[in-house]
Amino acid sequence: MDSRFVSPGIRFNDCFFSEPIRLTAWVPPKFAGLFVILAGDPNWAPKPFQPILIGEFGNNTRELRLPSLGGGALFVAVLPMPFSTIAQRWALRQELIRAYNPVFQVHEPPPAAGLASKVEELERKHQEQTAQVGMLLANMNRFFEPQPVPPRRRIGFLPQTAPSGRHALTENGN
Repeated sequence: MDSRFVSPGIRFNDCFFSEPIRLTAWVPPKFAGLFVILAGDPNWAPKPFQPILIGEFGNNTRELRLPSLGGGALFVAVLPMPFSTIAQRWALRQELIRAYNPVFQVHEPPPAAGLASKVEELERKHQEQTAQVGMLLANMNRFFEPQPVPPRRRIGFLPQTAPSGRHALTENGN
């Protein structure tokens, strides 16, 4: 194959990473992006590098800590994503992890930003449901309000004096 048609760097899915350099010589750039740690493997083509770890670096990411991978010579390639969000980088990273199954990658929890948005969504749903339950209770109270009780006749004897000169017996119907 003519070397003029081969792009510099290494391709994973539709992403063109930089040309691999030794991990010991790599300094994370100041912009955001993804990195892939590679191990030399003659069985991989078109370049003899197998991805063993895919990670993220850049704005709002925690300090970059690489696990001790041990073994022989390791390389790193970088995919610059300077104007990307954490969610965009995380989604692409997860896509690459699913596609290539890096040796040192296990299923990881979502980033803190994803968890925060999920918590906010749950809180919003909780507030909506609480408001709905409050409205239901307010409407139910209207149906179950006690009915006004008519005044009851007093138990016992009526007084001997009758209004307008009548006897109390005629007032009672007796």
